[in-house]
Order: sequence, then C-alpha cells, then structure tokens
Amino acid sequence: MTLTIRKTVFLPAAPATVWAHLTKADLMGKWFHPAADDLREGEPYALLSAADGERMCWGTVEKATPNEHMRWSFTVGPMQGMMSTVDWRLAPAPGGTELTLEHSGLPENGEGYGLVLALDKGWHGFLGNFHAMGDDYTATIRTPATPEATKNAIFDEMHIWWSTRVEKTDTGATIHFGNSHVTLDFSLRDGTHVWTCSDAHMIIEDVADTTEWQGTSLIWQILPDGDGSRVTLSHLGLTPALDCHDVCTRGWQHFFESSLLAHLSGQTATPEDKQPLSA
Repeated sequence: MTLTIRKTVFLPAAPATVWAHLTKADLMGKWFHPAADDLREGEPYALLSAADGERMCWGTVEKATPNEHMRWSFTVGPMQGMMSTVDWRLAPAPGGTELTLEHSGLPENGEGYGLVLALDKGWHGFLGNFHAMGDDYTATIRTPATPEATKNAIFDEMHIWWSTRVEKTDTGATIHFGNSHVTLDFSLRDGTHVWTCSDAHMIIEDVADTTEWQGTSLIWQILPDGDGSRVTLSHLGLTPALDCHDVCTRGWQHFFESSLLAHLSGQTATPEDKQPLSA
C-alpha cells in the first residue's frame, strides 16, 4: 500500500497561463524550482536550486496534454531513487483555473511517513506561491559569467550595475536613487534567493503612493548555462495594478536587462548616480 497527497487551489488566471507556469523553465522558478529546460512529454526533467543550480528533484514527463493534464515520475534525494507519480489537472473555473495536484506512490510505512509529511508541507507552500502568479515583471538574461561570479555581482556589486549609493547590512541592503530609496531584506527559501522590500520611499512623477514597492519581492534564479549562467529576475508584486508599474518595468529593463548584463559581460554598466537634492 502507498499514500497519496491531494491538493486543489483556485487561481485567477486562465488555464494557458497556469500551464505555462507548470512547463516553462524560467516561470517554474516563480512558484517552485526552475527547470533545466522546458518540460516536454516523453523527456526527462530536472528541477534545480535557484541558488546554486544543484538538482532538487527529477523524473520524466510521462504525459502532457496542454492546459489540461500533466503527469511526472518524481523523486527527490531523500527518496533514495524511489520513484513516485505527480499528476497535475487543470480545469476552467469562474474567473480562472482549478488546479489539482495528486502525488501518489508514497511510502506508507512509519519510516517513510516523515518524508510524506515533509512533502505535504512542501506542496502546500509551493501551491500557495501560485497565488502570486500573474503579470509580475519577469525577465531572463544569459551571461558568460559563472554562476558564482554572477551571484557575487548581484549581491556585492549593486553599486556598479544598479545604484552608486548602496548601504549593505548583515541582512540586506538599502538602495538610494536621488531622494528615493528601497530597503530589501535578503533570505534563502527552498533554494531560492528572495529579496523582500521592507521599506520604500520612491518619488515618481504622477505616482502618489511612495510606498508601492513595500511588501513586493525580488526572486533571483541563477543557473548554469553552458560555460556561463542564466539569470531570471521576477519582481513579485510589480503588476499593472501599481501606478509605478510602467516606470519600474522600464527601470528593470535598464538596470537588470542592460546594465547588469553589461557588467557580467565585461562591458560598462550604467548604474543610477543621482545624488540627493540639497535641503
């Protein structure tokens, strides 16, 4: 006999959008672990730690009916090679999608029950992340720099590619832009680097609320890509619902997609260098 985990969530997104987040390598990292490649029927897959590219879980995509049903064989390191089965079922629901996970073939014995409890808790958290899915800013760059060099540049060289005025602390950093600033708290969650904005004062023309960034999060995925790296940045919470959406999206297009890429490619970065206005 084996045990089965079943969970259902209702999401305010069309089945095609949910399907993309279940199968696209970079989008998977917004809620679970990024994949080495897009998931395709009949092909093996590997889900990686966004922090260092180490393999977290793996198997084969046994079935993939777009926008309806996908089945994986699935294992993680603690399962010591034992394969289980993960089924994803999507169904249209009023205003979105009903997504059901069924993870079957799990050990029933006492020794294995701790693993089942850990997997149940893990799936609960990962499926909860799906509620953040949507129109958040997400982009990917590819660089000749190694993952280690890339991580060092992102964490320790923000003054080169983002803003010349950065105050680092033991737990994060405050980045200044003229008289504006954002404070970010760094954490590592399930192998993913998360920077959560705990304080914001962003002075932007035609944007009345200077605190719109507060509570949003930057999700960094840094993965090996040939001799270099693939870096994905998702700014969870930066959606069209924010008045600063267009300005901040253009900001990331410059600082992440252009300036950081230039720095990692041995070219000249273009950070923000505005100084505070005098009193």
